[in-house]
Amino acid sequence: MELAALDYAVIAVFVLLILALGFSAKLRDSSVLQFVAAGRSLTLPVFVATLVSTWYGGILGIGESVTYYGLGTWVLMGVPYYVFALVYALYFAKRVRGSEQISLPERLELRYGKKVALLCAFLVFLLAVPATHVLMLGTLVDLLSGFGLSASIVIATIIGTLFLYKGGLLADVRVAILAFLMMYIGFAVIDFYCLAHYPILQTLNSLQDKNLLKWDGGKGILFVVSFFILGAWTLVDPGFHQRVASTNTPETGKKGVLISVFFWFLFDVLTITTGMYGISLHKGEGGVKLFPLFGNEILPPGLKAIFFCGMIGTIVSAMVGYTLVAGSTLGREVVARMRPMSEDKIKLWTRFGFGFACLVAILLAVNIDSVVNLWYSWSGAVVGALLIPVSLSYGLLWKSRAGSSAVFASMAISFCIAIAWLIFGMRTGNPYLSVHIQGNEFSLGTLLPGLAVSALIMGIGEAAARRKPQDE
Repeated sequence: MELAALDYAVIAVFVLLILALGFSAKLRDSSVLQFVAAGRSLTLPVFVATLVSTWYGGILGIGESVTYYGLGTWVLMGVPYYVFALVYALYFAKRVRGSEQISLPERLELRYGKKVALLCAFLVFLLAVPATHVLMLGTLVDLLSGFGLSASIVIATIIGTLFLYKGGLLADVRVAILAFLMMYIGFAVIDFYCLAHYPILQTLNSLQDKNLLKWDGGKGILFVVSFFILGAWTLVDPGFHQRVASTNTPETGKKGVLISVFFWFLFDVLTITTGMYGISLHKGEGGVKLFPLFGNEILPPGLKAIFFCGMIGTIVSAMVGYTLVAGSTLGREVVARMRPMSEDKIKLWTRFGFGFACLVAILLAVNIDSVVNLWYSWSGAVVGALLIPVSLSYGLLWKSRAGSSAVFASMAISFCIAIAWLIFGMRTGNPYLSVHIQGNEFSLGTLLPGLAVSALIMGIGEAAARRKPQDE
């Protein structure tokens, strides 16, 4: 990296400002609800800011995706999440905020009992572990410092989550507001700079791989469908759920998600434009490092720092948000559910959960060096196991009569089969779990097999439950 003293100074001030905002958060009381859900008091502007920045925390993954799929990134990584966010806003948001439960395990315990809730908590913890964000922030720190990726991951994770131990969700929200502003400013800066110096049509026409200019990235409709289904992650994402549950009214939750869809679309325009310029003009390494390397190469001092601050803030906000969910899941949903304890002890276990989640994230990030792979394979296994039970618990899909045993079996078996399929893909050099159907490549992933198994077991349980009254 070739950063000037001005760049380092701007980035240092920005990082200090993040830490100052995080550590200055003052909780209204010492309750667990205040610590993990800000007392369910988030107003519309604050909710939108934290939801947008947290849910778009995988910024370097977008750069990696543009490297592989070009303009198709919008169809693969954008459109599915708009669609399922709209579904969430219309069918989930008011139900989530209107219920007394603030977490997915709580909701499943109400509907299916303690055993299902504990399994759900285990799966939610795995989904919330911020491995992608740890990898991305570590990558930026490595590029800025030269410490090496593993050391940079550890340093970035420790420093980036310190204020969470004191302020909980309120600290995360304060940082998210700054991140929300900087993510748009940072990418607007590089886009306007490129547009002013490089005509966009001429630049894109210089691409040698014309598949990158196709709507599907040249991958075909089956590949698009496989990625589209992964957008259902939105419906069971614990961070998404927690923020909606933390709004001040059900209407705020619904309106906030709808407004957020617009901001995600706007940010996709900015990031994909940057990515397309990057793969056209930058001749070096792409992938997860595309954005930082291209920004370093193309921008002058000062503007370069603003662009980096936009990436850093977005990643930190998301990393802290998911660390909070993972820690509260371990402390509040697992330990406290297994044995009653005071609120002070629940908060203590939650803070322990923060550290444990970060440790797991570091181990995953060091061993799986692709953000897209972490999204597609690891997360897909969890989403496939949770999607049907969570939807049914909120009265969606159908009016279920299946008992807790069927739900537990569907979640456990679905997850185990998906993970076994993931391990098989890694051992055979097929990390995206691609299969070939009539000469066409189709990335099956882990979500589809897991979801199919979950649906089959739930269907059997449903049929058995509906026959019981007739037999009796």
